[in-house]
Amino acid sequence: MKIRDGKKTYNEMTYVKTFDKPKINIRDTFLCTGSILRLNTKNKSLKYQWSTGEIADNINIEKPSKYWVKAFNKACSYIDTFKVIGLVGTSPNFGKELVVCENEPNKILSVKAPNDVKLYWNTGANSASINATKEGVYWVKSISKNCGTKTDSVTVKYKNCDCEIYIPNSFTPNDDDRNDLFAATFQCEYSYYSLIISDRWGNVIFNSNNINSKWDGKFKSNPCPDDVYVYHLEVIQKSNEKKVIRNGKISLFR
Repeated sequence: MKIRDGKKTYNEMTYVKTFDKPKINIRDTFLCTGSILRLNTKNKSLKYQWSTGEIADNINIEKPSKYWVKAFNKACSYIDTFKVIGLVGTSPNFGKELVVCENEPNKILSVKAPNDVKLYWNTGANSASINATKEGVYWVKSISKNCGTKTDSVTVKYKNCDCEIYIPNSFTPNDDDRNDLFAATFQCEYSYYSLIISDRWGNVIFNSNNINSKWDGKFKSNPCPDDVYVYHLEVIQKSNEKKVIRNGKISLFR
């Protein structure tokens, strides 16, 4: 471009450099309960900024939500928004080993699973709960269309409890007349009884001094959500005035 200033002429040049607009497309996807979803942009040549604050070309997502990622190619940028939808998978309530009293009639193993998940126990059962009627290894396989196949197992051992207290580690207050109430089972008589149940934040949601009382999974007549709750049990044996304290966790499945 020429610019005239009186008798003089000046030449001025402008350079224009172009950059390609970044291309990125992350589809809406699913996240199964207890899983970690790894998302990869598959393009390391660009720079990124995620709604989570990360700047790598890939991230791990642990909870369902709406996310976005902004891709930069020098002066050009592009934002892609996507959803991660949560799916409920199976949640067994047992660990690697479970020790139960041999004279306890109901040695329940439970699995929380949505209706579209198929369950297969090594006992031949297809229900969400079974009664471990003998010692040994029990396993359950869950098959889900979106969350795939998962297998969990537990070794069940019996012991002679005598005056020990049996406290279940889960119950299902869904009004099906099966395992609807949480209560301890006693082998002896007690002169004192106190049961306190709290949520994970320490809020007391149930307490009683009646040894025959049972928790129905409600707080102030409202159903409590599926979660892990904490119990504190104190009893005094009637025969020898021995004080027994039990602390533990109880899983509520509906």
